[in-house]
Amino acid sequence: MNYTGKIIVRNSEGIRVDHDWGGFNKLLCDDTTNDSNFTFGEMRYNPGGLRGPVQGHEAFHCLRGRGVLRVFCAGGIEGDPISIPLNPGSEFYVRGDVPRTIESSSDDPLFGIAFLCHVDRPCHTHAFSHRPGEGNFLHYHGVDKWVEPLRQEFVEAMYLIERPGFIATADPHNTVVKDYEIDEGSAVYHPLNTLHRQYNPETSEQANFWIHAGYYAGSGRPTAGVFEVPEFAIWRKDR
Repeated sequence: MNYTGKIIVRNSEGIRVDHDWGGFNKLLCDDTTNDSNFTFGEMRYNPGGLRGPVQGHEAFHCLRGRGVLRVFCAGGIEGDPISIPLNPGSEFYVRGDVPRTIESSSDDPLFGIAFLCHVDRPCHTHAFSHRPGEGNFLHYHGVDKWVEPLRQEFVEAMYLIERPGFIATADPHNTVVKDYEIDEGSAVYHPLNTLHRQYNPETSEQANFWIHAGYYAGSGRPTAGVFEVPEFAIWRKDR
């Protein structure tokens, strides 16, 4: 199926929604990409702001500030939650049926990149970087890629933290590929079966910094044979 929405969404084109706990700049969502299966963008928690309890598959990468993730048992909020500190470099995924709260615990806002999957599929957000001259090859994700097809049925979302960031992506008919320079704070959407790549030109003088996110869109085992999904997962990696 050919895509009909935006592939590149500038920061100013996001759908900004304010809450009493903070705000969400929805960069890739139904309104911008015509894909109602996920929402991806900048999540901000005001100092002391508390979101939740909420459910639904959710992944988050913390860029600034500090906070606390509290995870309850699947199906309810009875009993004491597991409390996990969040700070820059922290990443978490919480399964859709597991309630959780997120609270900002510092004087500055807790800020990061969030991926909310609205279908029953696992998702993730993680940081990566290309040094000058590095990048991946032109490729696509689809059911016909490998013997284990679910491993490649992957819908991707990208957020550029620090330039230079370049992509190549195909037109909706997957016949013409063009290169684009991405602005910091912008998001990129890679639908299924669409040719694309990310790279840093050899002429650049520094490494770039991206957040890579997405979800497995295939039917069957939702982990796509890669890992067993626990109730939640969290890790931290210094930049």
